[in-house]
Amino acid sequence: MPGMMRQLETLQGATEVSGPGLAQLNEDECFVGANAAFLSMLGRCEAELLGQHWSCSVHPEDHARTRLAYAEARVGGRGYTEIRAVRADSAILHQTLAITGVKDSAGLLTGFHCIRHDISGTGQVQAALVVGVESAINGSLLVNSAGEIRATNRAVENLFGYEQGELIGSPVQRLLPPYGDADRGREVRKAVEGQDVFGVRKDGRDIPVQVYCNRIGTGAEELTLCAVVDISQRVGHEHQLELSKEAAEAANRAKSDFLARMSHEIRTPMNLIMGMNALLLESPLNQQQRQHVEISYRNLRRLLRLINGILDLSKVEAGGLTLERTAFDLYEVLGECEATMASAITRKGLQFKMVIHPDTSRFWIGDAERLQQILMNLIGNSVKFTSQGKIELAVRRERSPLGEEGVRFEVTDTGCGVPADKAEMIFEPFQQAEGGIGRAFEGSGLGLAIARTLVSLMSGRIWMEPRPEGGSKFVFTAFFTAVEGNAAPLKTAALSQSHSAGTLQPGTKVLVVEDNQENLILLQAYLQNLFLSLEYASNGLEAVEKCRREDYDLVLMDIQMPIMDGYTATREIRAWEKGKGLPQVPIVALTAHALSGARNQSLEAGCVEHLTKPVDRKDLVEVITRFSKRSAAPVKALEEPLAEGIEALRPAYLAKRKLDLEALREALGVSDFAKIQSMAHNCKGTGRGYGFPEISIAGAALENAAKAQDPAAVEISLQQFERSIGAVVPVGVSAG
Repeated sequence: MPGMMRQLETLQGATEVSGPGLAQLNEDECFVGANAAFLSMLGRCEAELLGQHWSCSVHPEDHARTRLAYAEARVGGRGYTEIRAVRADSAILHQTLAITGVKDSAGLLTGFHCIRHDISGTGQVQAALVVGVESAINGSLLVNSAGEIRATNRAVENLFGYEQGELIGSPVQRLLPPYGDADRGREVRKAVEGQDVFGVRKDGRDIPVQVYCNRIGTGAEELTLCAVVDISQRVGHEHQLELSKEAAEAANRAKSDFLARMSHEIRTPMNLIMGMNALLLESPLNQQQRQHVEISYRNLRRLLRLINGILDLSKVEAGGLTLERTAFDLYEVLGECEATMASAITRKGLQFKMVIHPDTSRFWIGDAERLQQILMNLIGNSVKFTSQGKIELAVRRERSPLGEEGVRFEVTDTGCGVPADKAEMIFEPFQQAEGGIGRAFEGSGLGLAIARTLVSLMSGRIWMEPRPEGGSKFVFTAFFTAVEGNAAPLKTAALSQSHSAGTLQPGTKVLVVEDNQENLILLQAYLQNLFLSLEYASNGLEAVEKCRREDYDLVLMDIQMPIMDGYTATREIRAWEKGKGLPQVPIVALTAHALSGARNQSLEAGCVEHLTKPVDRKDLVEVITRFSKRSAAPVKALEEPLAEGIEALRPAYLAKRKLDLEALREALGVSDFAKIQSMAHNCKGTGRGYGFPEISIAGAALENAAKAQDPAAVEISLQQFERSIGAVVPVGVSAG
């Protein structure tokens, strides 16, 4: 025990100047010593603490995690956790706790060192810094003036192949023979610092290292903190450069992690502030007040776009960005891009042309949301930098040298263009062709950098081609999995694998949850002659109440509904089933939100499948067949409903859209953007089902404009919506 106390005194002296609390505990986890910082943290004197179990200083609710950390230190040598410490005056402190098991020369546990850092003032950021120090990639040795090792970190153990118990108290020459050339360590800085020297591993192998030293003066003795850097992969100057590169990459990852954390932290209050602004815009305001709130709201949206870009970039650099693999309709992605950008293009008086080459496959498996993000960024840049003329999007088939199927996209404009010497630089983060505070165009310079990474994840590449006639031309390729036979794949992989695994028994009980009457009519037309027992609910709350009273074979759940939305209703049903110990009723989400994020939300809420409106009849029946509790024998070929059945519904549908147009204009007159968004969402989800894809595209553009609460964009989208009414066009997307 005297040796342990002497060791504690040495470590106390080393840590007094840096602030952390240090304590020694015996094998029974009771205190046998502590430095002044530790005692000050707890507001206790040494006599009050010695002999006490650690639990006297830890909040009862944190005992379990602390006990686990000590158990980890017993078995693995180290333990770490965060605790709430209880001071003598009952005050609570938030601290990190690092525990190291101490072993004797025979490898038997003799006690523990514990280090506490107070993070009450800095919270999670300080805790993250402590974790970074504890897991540093470089080794750290604390050596006294006699050349004895007093402390090490995990990196030293990994580098030299020792456990900590084998090193404490050993001469430093055991690891670093050059250290012994100095006069008992007093000239260690001259002997080893900054030089390429060889250390010795436990197995006898030499390893090249560099050592950097920093003397720490204490009241008891002089200590030296040695940072040991492994340079095994470096030979001469070239390897030194490689080491510097690795250090830079580590710093960049740390920056990206920090940006990701901070972006999330900032977005929470930002969303609340935007919500309050939106509520203000819906309230009675005088002209000046409304002008002030609108300016505030526009700039909040601009700031949120910047934050989202930083978050995407940090995910990319931290390696946390992955792509979805779901079936999608390329024409639908292109149509939504065109609809979304229509108001901005029209506002600047530009022309837009989209050309889809006939041999381009329409249906693919990949990440439609990220593809749309790339296209929107490129088209958005063209709109920003083009004051007059036109923008063209050309799409054609592409095949890689390895024979992979893909698509080539070309976005051309008549704008100001990009200088040839900036063609590569603009794809770097935070870079723009026109730099300086006096530049004419705003932006963060993140969009193209993110686009390049997304394209790379799609096994493609992105570049800028010269245009002698002026303007710019951006080209990128992306490679997906082609859907066999080029048939509509708007079903999941699981569904396509099942492919009519059974048939529906007569009397299969289905609850249809839908607030839109026209969607109900369409679903009824799809499901006629299938001998299903259909019941209806007009909102999520009604659906929850019905599921508590009745036993259904399947629920078709709309998502966007009044009173209670589909996500909330699904979670409520799942919670009730769990509380009652009942089997889960299959719930299939039906929504006009078609991209990958919406599908993930549905599955996370508890749905078994996600279908997008307007859903194909065959897809709908196959999903019901697959998931219904009454599906049975193999199914015979499904006949589509008579075309004239849907044709008969079209006049009434168009008449309703004309009434919608009047209501939409009235809503715009009073800035009722919520009503516009809801009505546009319904049109987006029903147009194609009734044979009017133009109405779906116009509805999508109107919905986006209403979400942005941009009156000018809503007006332009309303004009597009009005033009789409009455256009009876076969289902499909025009390529031009």
